[in-house]
Amino acid sequence: MSKRSPARLRGFTLIELLVVIAIIAVLVALLLPAVQQAREAARRSQCKNNLKQIGLAVHNYHDTHGVFPPGYLSRNVGVSDPAAADSGPGFAWGTMILPFLDQSPIYSQLDFNRDCTLPSNLALGQETLTVFQCPSDPGQNMFTVNNGNTNIDLPKANYVGIYGYGSVSMAPGNPNPAGLFYRNSSVRMADILDGTSNVLMVGERASEHDFVTNLPAVNAYSTWYAAVPGAMRPAGMMMASMMEAHPSLVLGHVGQDAMMGMMAMHHSPNTTNHIVNFSSRHTGGMQFLLSDGSVHFLSENIDYNTFRFLGQRADGNVLGEF
Repeated sequence: MSKRSPARLRGFTLIELLVVIAIIAVLVALLLPAVQQAREAARRSQCKNNLKQIGLAVHNYHDTHGVFPPGYLSRNVGVSDPAAADSGPGFAWGTMILPFLDQSPIYSQLDFNRDCTLPSNLALGQETLTVFQCPSDPGQNMFTVNNGNTNIDLPKANYVGIYGYGSVSMAPGNPNPAGLFYRNSSVRMADILDGTSNVLMVGERASEHDFVTNLPAVNAYSTWYAAVPGAMRPAGMMMASMMEAHPSLVLGHVGQDAMMGMMAMHHSPNTTNHIVNFSSRHTGGMQFLLSDGSVHFLSENIDYNTFRFLGQRADGNVLGEF
């Protein structure tokens, strides 16, 4: 009786293994963009929710005090004084709405009669609050500014108040035309003559602006806490020596007239390295909170004049749908 030879176990040949690896690589390449898009959609949704919470807090502040919070606080200054005249306290609109964001423990311990740089105040103001941060922005949670005396660490925020038209450094208390937030502002709902659904309240700003070819990227960090008096930062303009003052930490404008021999600054979001403008890491544009509490995604290709009119609360240019 003949013996049967044992069955041979057949494995993958090298070619078959390479084919399998190639198929897996193709599937990963097809699925990865879809996963990334799903993650960004979730981050964008969270960003939108953050702005809705901020909008509700600002409206609750108005219901309580009869006015919207000031862009930031400064003592002993006139409406037309430049930012260089500010001496404190510097607390910004984001700090004013803390009680309406379930952050009363921080707010109640702040000494508003003293400056924002007081160590005990600063320790409270350095809290990282995720409601002020867009999850699509990769910037670090803290950043440093220098006010001429010392380096000061501030918590990052991605949402700044709409100042209106003008220079936040040269005329922080006198935008023309005005938005909702500026130095010592006390805007009422009744002052939004163009209609609350036609006027921007808060907009996004990424931690870095790198939109102009052949110009270096510039830090554009913002904070919820305060416009620290004396803090100066590179403006991100063609002239490397140009600086922006501390109101740029908490406010954003929709353009300004020409100054110091430069052209007027008329830029749509995501198109300029100027740190006072708006930007985001979302594809194609950024999100804005309107004065009625709704949140809209504005394309980076939006017509500049449309964008400007949206940032001015009483210029007579009522746009309707945009």
